[in-house]
Amino acid sequence: MEKDLVAVLGGGNGGHAVAANLALNGYKVNFFELPQFAESFERVLRTKEIRIDGVSIDGTAKLNLATTDIQQAIKNAEVLFVITPAFGHKAMAECCAPFVQDGQIIVLMPGSGGSLEFVKIFKQKKIKKEVAFAESCTLPYGARLKGSGHVSVLIHAVVLPTGVFPARKTDKVISKLKQFYPTITPAKDVLEAAINNPNPIVHPVATLLSATRIEHSKGEFYLYAEGMTPSVARAFESLNGERISLCKAMGYKLHHWDNLEFKNYSLGETEEECRYRILNTSMDAAFGKDGIYAGIKMKGPEHLKDRFITEDVPYGMVLLSTLGHLLGIPTPTHDAVIQLSSVINRTDYWKTGRGTKELGISRMDKQSLKKFLMHG
Repeated sequence: MEKDLVAVLGGGNGGHAVAANLALNGYKVNFFELPQFAESFERVLRTKEIRIDGVSIDGTAKLNLATTDIQQAIKNAEVLFVITPAFGHKAMAECCAPFVQDGQIIVLMPGSGGSLEFVKIFKQKKIKKEVAFAESCTLPYGARLKGSGHVSVLIHAVVLPTGVFPARKTDKVISKLKQFYPTITPAKDVLEAAINNPNPIVHPVATLLSATRIEHSKGEFYLYAEGMTPSVARAFESLNGERISLCKAMGYKLHHWDNLEFKNYSLGETEEECRYRILNTSMDAAFGKDGIYAGIKMKGPEHLKDRFITEDVPYGMVLLSTLGHLLGIPTPTHDAVIQLSSVINRTDYWKTGRGTKELGISRMDKQSLKKFLMHG
């Protein structure tokens, strides 16, 4: 491996932000996009530059390499950052599998369980290289492309829970990844990181409950500014309660929950009651006037086939629902949102989604699942 050489796989919003930030922080960055998306990646391929602004570093990043050749992109790279939507994980796993090298770390940001899809595909392809897998619960940044080769960062992740597969390699892998992102904190395993992804809790149900407004507005809709109401908060509360039940069964924790600050309890209120009120009911920690999303005027979604549904339902909610089935834990609110989303979009997300069966863990009981996650 070549010290300080990394590969960023995926040329979307997040990929541009990660590649630019790492390059401007002194790393040699190989930036890869799949050949079928080369046209939209043309400017970066030609200039090997990314313009970045916003709340992150402001400047023009010089890349070591920009390419649609996966073998060139990942050769001798210490870490492979996979920055794609969840539905892109399979394609990335299949294209990079023949060329991985011993000692590499493949980290999905975010993963939504996708690290286990990589593991399954590598096993099917009989890849024998000593590769560690990891996944974070979300991206390091909320970012949007402003044009070809130009990305703007809107928000930074406050804490970045990251799980490792097999989990016995956690200390070594997390130590390496923290060199790139100090906000990374170790999760118990990759499923804990997946469960900590807030998007499936927030996006789908808020979008569904705003369906008439979204369709009527014809694009002039702002989910965070308009869609976060007390009724929606009660739906979040129910979804999060189901998530907490899964965490208790697996011995997991919600890292954002544990890292909130509770300095101003109401009179007579315990810390646990304060956590419940802030995170599940009032949503002040995220959506209040001083919350992390308060300054973001992010338009959308413009329709019901936005990624807030088409990614977060089949690749987020289906995982939690099927994990609940494996563990014997009911998830009725998750199930209801999945079913209603399927009806509205005329797509069976139970069949097209990525649950425990697709990740190869549906026939395990809790103890064998924990053993698999720890040792591989």
